[in-house]
Amino acid sequence: MKKILLFAMLFSFSLATMAQLQTTNIKNLKKSKDINVTQKNNLPVPLINADKSVTEDVNRIFVGTAKDFRTVRKEDTRAISYNAELDVISIVYVLDPTTYGTNSTDMGMVYSTDRGATWSAPLNIINNGDTHTNDYPSGIVFNPDGNDNIEDAYGVMQGISHVGGDWGYKMWGSMSLAGTNQDVEISHNPDNIEDGYWNQYGLTQVENQARCLNMVPQGDWGNYQSAELQPIVGDFEGTDFLWGETDLYEMDLVQSTEDGKMAWIGGYQAHDGGIDMAWSEDGVIGYMYMVGVSSDFPSGYQPIVYRTEDSGDSWDLIELDFLADEMQVLLEPFIYANWKGDLIPSIFESASVVDVNGNLQILAATKSHSADVLSYPDSIGWGWTYPGDLMNLIVDADGLNNIIWIDSLNTSNLGDDDEGNYAGNGWNHRLNIAKNTESNQIFCTWTDTRNTELELNVEPDVFGWTKEVYSNESLDIVCLTEGTLYEKFYYFTYGAERAYLNEEGKYIVPFMQCITPGEFASNGGNDPITVNYVTGIEFDNLIVDGVNDLSNISSFEISQNQPNPFTGSTVIEIKTQSASAASIEVTSLLGQTVYTINAGIVNGSEKVEINAENLNSGVYFYTVTIGNESMTKKMIVE
Repeated sequence: MKKILLFAMLFSFSLATMAQLQTTNIKNLKKSKDINVTQKNNLPVPLINADKSVTEDVNRIFVGTAKDFRTVRKEDTRAISYNAELDVISIVYVLDPTTYGTNSTDMGMVYSTDRGATWSAPLNIINNGDTHTNDYPSGIVFNPDGNDNIEDAYGVMQGISHVGGDWGYKMWGSMSLAGTNQDVEISHNPDNIEDGYWNQYGLTQVENQARCLNMVPQGDWGNYQSAELQPIVGDFEGTDFLWGETDLYEMDLVQSTEDGKMAWIGGYQAHDGGIDMAWSEDGVIGYMYMVGVSSDFPSGYQPIVYRTEDSGDSWDLIELDFLADEMQVLLEPFIYANWKGDLIPSIFESASVVDVNGNLQILAATKSHSADVLSYPDSIGWGWTYPGDLMNLIVDADGLNNIIWIDSLNTSNLGDDDEGNYAGNGWNHRLNIAKNTESNQIFCTWTDTRNTELELNVEPDVFGWTKEVYSNESLDIVCLTEGTLYEKFYYFTYGAERAYLNEEGKYIVPFMQCITPGEFASNGGNDPITVNYVTGIEFDNLIVDGVNDLSNISSFEISQNQPNPFTGSTVIEIKTQSASAASIEVTSLLGQTVYTINAGIVNGSEKVEINAENLNSGVYFYTVTIGNESMTKKMIVE
């Protein structure tokens, strides 16, 4: 069933859901008998479903070995990325020195040109470990303007660097995928910023720039009194990047009257989540936000959002008004019967992209509390349907445009439970949101435990939900990993910010996961972990040629072009149920029509040649139209 504004859910259902959840002490849960290792942490080890039928499309492919959990601790970093122009997937991690013979904090990138089937050896992009300790990497494959050679693309990385107890270093690194032109830059806090540390998020390519976001909280560790956001732009200079640091934007957040500690999600969750930067395809419209309690307007733990319409030259603060009458109507089904007054969602995890309309699409894990957080700070954390709900928040230039309920979570974050954490913080629901090349369909993934008798998310599987952005029509959520060999073992996951359309017409979100069952049971916080690519995180295509296509019924079929990639020409096959006139339109990655082909009358099956002699190398789409129906597939010209 399609879900559109499903806030009409009965309140009685919410209470019934809460009643079914029983508190369980995770220390007393039964441990697996299949793993004969000494468990160093106090968490249960789920059984591997070796006897259950396995979903063949969902597999793990070994990528490499990371030094420790700090590679994956921060949920909002970009550890996996997809470059649509080159059709290449990349993964970054802190390289394990024993495996690779590197320094203990060198950071590298591996990449795949066959959609995850095989992976390159690591490119040691940032290797300043002799003087600095490097953690929490993000990375992308950057394709310079006009380039069509994979080895001439660049691996670009960012991370946090520190010396001793000084965490005030920003760091960027780049190297061609051929292993040449390495460049590493380190920038320290300016003199007016003391006792702060940098976090880096949202790394992406916009035209011939790499853009990202820095965030610096200031004050004693874990007790910060102020925070600022700083957009960063890296201009590609031919063989390296010129990184420019822009203005700092102060986050005016509520501070405790006792110790001055500001109310932001990283402060009370201790995993620095709820921060992001996202851009439109042309790079003109952008958003950056940090989740906290604003002093400027009535606020819960919600995104404090800045928006730009001039490629980042200026940024304007946008108020998300949850107290507007229409928003309170949407939230009303989630208010406790004994609670009187307005309600503002309390967001404890988030991820975002910018859609084709220039709107910010946020995937948010939410609870709720009183809107009067300034007068009643102890009300923070008052929940509705335990342990929270997933929502899609839509933000435009005027603020909060819409809220769409996706699903209720079954279990609570382990990131809130320091005593039960595996190897430190960061074991959360791992929210991720991706979009297709046209930015008109979004794909949301998260982890949750299907066994609702458990209180905490200790047996995580990957769930998914997708919608098209024109009418917000969506499909039901689905558990993507139920029945797989490693079901219940999808800890520390990341999804790419882009999905690609495969040969069967399905969208695939490039996906990774770290830590094997054996490592989970035996590792301490400083032991190496395995990095895996996860195949088959798959979604239906809801839009074909700009038209909503929720129906699976079609009067014709088209094949994937062969060969692909190709030079010169390629061939597709069209199959029809009756004699029909067919036309073919070839478009660029930007949606521009290159040329059209009149395929004539097709009766049964016919092969049609597509000529690319006059086309530049790159990604193109061919759309076959018969009557009122159209089907689109991607092809690559070498």
